[in-house]
Amino acid sequence: MKALPALLGLLLLGMTPARAADPHAPDTLPIIYDQPGSKYILRIDNRRYQLAYVTKERVVALMSAANYPGTKLRFDEFKRSLEDKARAEMLVDRAQSNATRDSDRVAHLLSSLEALRSQLALLRSQPNIDVQELQFLQEQIRSTSASLASAEDMEAKAQSNLERTKSSTESAFQRVDKAREDYVAALDAYEKPLAAIRTIALTLGGAL
Repeated sequence: MKALPALLGLLLLGMTPARAADPHAPDTLPIIYDQPGSKYILRIDNRRYQLAYVTKERVVALMSAANYPGTKLRFDEFKRSLEDKARAEMLVDRAQSNATRDSDRVAHLLSSLEALRSQLALLRSQPNIDVQELQFLQEQIRSTSASLASAEDMEAKAQSNLERTKSSTESAFQRVDKAREDYVAALDAYEKPLAAIRTIALTLGGAL
């Protein structure tokens, strides 16, 4: 029975929702084709509809209200912010990789130093001490200690560089969230007039 809570926990973790996909680019504005007679052609969503000219004024007003240029500008700003974020992530990942590499080297040298000191202590506890082996171990300890000091210095510099990189790129991560929020709002406002135009096309027009 004790395994049941753990199993439920794993199932809940697996149910964590994925991050929502980035919003799509704004659809292009409909196109109006004038023609002789009492009807014109409206192209929207890659479909053509024939509509009476009495609906044209309403369609034109909705197209103007949609503000495609402003929405496209917001989209371009959002895409640029994503590119800036990708560059920031690359810089942070590189700095993190360097910091991790230097930390691993410090840990390896610490382990080697402890092993050498244990060997030296064991050797000194022997009734008959091999002087040459004693000198060899002492030299190895001195060399490893020097390497460790250098590695710790490099590790400190790498950690400092990582913190600076995170600090300098933080604005890029904040900017992409703001740009996404602004574009989603602009896209929502843009798509409402388009939805109204679709309704006019579907209810009052004839598909061609």
